Amino acid sequence: MLPRRLQQPGADVSPMRRIAVAGASAAALASAAAAAPEQVTIEARPAVTRWLQTMTLFGSVDSRRAEEIVTIQARPCGSPSQSFTNVDTARTSEGGSWSTEFRVLVNTTLRAVWNDRPSAQITVRARPGVSLRRRAARRFDVSVQGQSGGAMFWRKRVLLQRLDRRLGTWATVKKVVLTRSTGGVTFRASVPKGSLVRAVLPLSEARPCYLAGYSPLLRT
Repeated sequence: MLPRRLQQPGADVSPMRRIAVAGASAAALASAAAAAPEQVTIEARPAVTRWLQTMTLFGSVDSRRAEEIVTIQARPCGSPSQSFTNVDTARTSEGGSWSTEFRVLVNTTLRAVWNDRPSAQITVRARPGVSLRRRAARRFDVSVQGQSGGAMFWRKRVLLQRLDRRLGTWATVKKVVLTRSTGGVTFRASVPKGSLVRAVLPLSEARPCYLAGYSPLLRT
């Protein structure tokens, strides 16, 4: 018969030793948690905005205290620098939450900074401003506006689309090029009376700094 010690592996580890090991592990976890820096978060609602529309940025800080200062930093698309710049500040309320209103004019990467600690980055996206006017029976005017006016959209293509009520889809009536340096063009197009039309700057023409843009609907 085998000795009792060989029959029970681990029997030589005393209960006191197990408690000591468990205590050391708990202490190490507590020390690591204490050493982890407090965090700040940021979110946006909505994450996609129309031209000149305001969005709400919000988040929280780990301290859960009121009157903490949170700095909003931005890096807009097309910026010559890859660094972030301060664009806004917010104060926390009781519980550590914060919010502020913000207007995004171009696709932008944002982060919040609190006590010199940055949050994770988020990207908010914007649609350019597209307007469509009817000048005469077969004459239309379209213009596109962005962060630097309409100059950045010069020579871009815009689609005039008509709603097909039977199919519930949009059909392209004409493609036009923005020939004015201000991002606009006047053109002729034949559209049946009573049609619902819109102008569209497609994503292929709007990127990388914008999403596709759509004008308000116009009835001919």
